[in-house]
Amino acid sequence: MKRTQVILLLLTGTMWLAAQSTSTSLYQDCTAIYKSAEDAYQAGLFTDCIEMLEEMLDSCDLSRKQKERTLQMLAKAYVETGETGKAETTVNVLLKNFPHYELKETENPELFNRMVKKYEIHPKFIIGIKNTGNFLRHKTIKSYSILSGLDYSKPFDDSEMGWWFTYYGCAEFEFLRGLSINIDGSFYYSAFIRSFYKDPGFFLYYQEQDRFFEFPLYFKKYFTPSKNFLLYVSAGYGPVYNYFANATVSIEYTKDDIITGKDAEYEAYMTGYDVLPIKNKLTWQWNSGAGIGYSLKNLRFFVDVRYLGGVGSMSAPEKSDLLPILKDEFFYIDQEMKINQFEFGLTISYTLLNSVKRIRK
Repeated sequence: MKRTQVILLLLTGTMWLAAQSTSTSLYQDCTAIYKSAEDAYQAGLFTDCIEMLEEMLDSCDLSRKQKERTLQMLAKAYVETGETGKAETTVNVLLKNFPHYELKETENPELFNRMVKKYEIHPKFIIGIKNTGNFLRHKTIKSYSILSGLDYSKPFDDSEMGWWFTYYGCAEFEFLRGLSINIDGSFYYSAFIRSFYKDPGFFLYYQEQDRFFEFPLYFKKYFTPSKNFLLYVSAGYGPVYNYFANATVSIEYTKDDIITGKDAEYEAYMTGYDVLPIKNKLTWQWNSGAGIGYSLKNLRFFVDVRYLGGVGSMSAPEKSDLLPILKDEFFYIDQEMKINQFEFGLTISYTLLNSVKRIRK
């Protein structure tokens, strides 16, 4: 048994070494063929050069850099032999495989340069992730009241929110060079306090926490001040979905209180109370932004700023009868309210697919 295992081990090792030897030999042969093709091109033996390069493409396992150089030389050799159709086909294959190909005009025949310049190349489908600092404020649209002696128009107290960070997933389709349509997907939360005092003995406290999914849709226009640097402006409109709304509410009043009209003392408290039924689950936002970035082949890095303005009320005071305990026992009613946001952050994106389109004959 041990003898069989030793034999199998030796055979496996021999086969592996043979494969390595064959691979090394083939790599050396391909390198030698490319060098011969290069020498033939420099000597003006373009037909010989073409034969060797075609053989390489058929039989060699080329690295990306080797394949790019081979296709480039093959297209140039076709140009020199007057085989324009084959040259254009090869240029097409070259650019589709290597959309970031850098044309060095002084090293090429003029006809080859013109063939490459016939193509417009830009990122087509891009995905990315954003990390943003978010600053939001609740803005009153319209006030409602229950007790005539209580000022329900006091602004929301959302000062404890401050700055907070969130992540976006983003996708982009650049349908024209420098012009794209985008969608982001994220979640965020908000919190606010509303408290009401009335001398001599009335106190109402309300605290709410909400959670949202938002999907900004927008167009983006790019500008390229230099080779790798990009600027953009954006504008759009998108939905916001409120999927969670919980409240803590308490009330206290004494027999001296004059606004409830009740000659009694009363105290009540609720926490974790679901107030989603009196919210508009779907609302909208307009958005406007700008950014500056750097591109490195398929990678892009941006610093972004954006403002998102609420459209329509996120709360629905007209639905307050759905939660009568808030009205009847706590004398609480929502204001119509929207949320405005300001964001500042970073985006990293990757181009999954490039557009390689022939724009002129």
